[in-house]
Amino acid sequence: MIHDIAPHKFNNEFRVQSPKPSDFLVVFFGDKSLLKKNGDSFEIPRVEDFKQGNIPCHYLFSIDDTAYFLADLSISKELVESASDDYVLCPARTYRYMGDPLLRMGGATAAHIAHWESLNRFCGRCGSEMTRSEKERAVVCPKCRNTVYPRISPVVIVAVRNGDKLLMAHNIDNPNPRLFLISGFVEVGESLEQAVHREVLEEAGLRVKNIRYFGSQPWPFSDSLIAGFTAELDGDDTIHMQKEELSEAMWVRREDIPEYETDVSISCCLIENFRRGFTLE
Repeated sequence: MIHDIAPHKFNNEFRVQSPKPSDFLVVFFGDKSLLKKNGDSFEIPRVEDFKQGNIPCHYLFSIDDTAYFLADLSISKELVESASDDYVLCPARTYRYMGDPLLRMGGATAAHIAHWESLNRFCGRCGSEMTRSEKERAVVCPKCRNTVYPRISPVVIVAVRNGDKLLMAHNIDNPNPRLFLISGFVEVGESLEQAVHREVLEEAGLRVKNIRYFGSQPWPFSDSLIAGFTAELDGDDTIHMQKEELSEAMWVRREDIPEYETDVSISCCLIENFRRGFTLE
């Protein structure tokens, strides 16, 4: 999955430090990142790629000994407008398809933090301009002391089994045409298990039982932490698809499921475990 980068180490403790020329510099503008074209792929620019010198930026985290910095939002527009044709503004999902797993993890996580900062430039309580905390990853209102931490929204995803068939679906907002699994954000006041029951019933009109925890992963592309589960069909297997959410929903036999790459998403890991003969017993 995206966070599985061992033996490399993701160091996300809060620090205040200055960038080295070889460190990565993420420039976030609107809801996109400024990336450097490299043939048909993209790279995250480094501090030394920008000729302006002494760019206002702040430390985010490091992977091994290489740090990631975020250009201050006040300078982002200038950096984007002065960038050469070798640079392109790209959505956060671009990081998902980077071949280097370290850049994939680092870039997506940096974009997660950048998106949070961009949404919290002003205090939601009194409207004053926020400042970055000097002791933790947070923004603080200098007037009313309102403190805001990075947003991490809980999501559930579930592999529902019906004998040798798996419930697979396609969300209308997903640009990837392949079938995946039922998933959704956890609502206020409900547990993860309750969210599993609700999402499957809402999106597919099915009831489930024997819900079991599978694993979790950070998912920076929606500011989320995803909890994965397995479950069994409970009762009638007739699918009543929620057309406002899904374009497809169906039972797929194990032998008809194609291979899924498991290096990015927990959804693919759940599908592969079923395809390879994983059982709930």
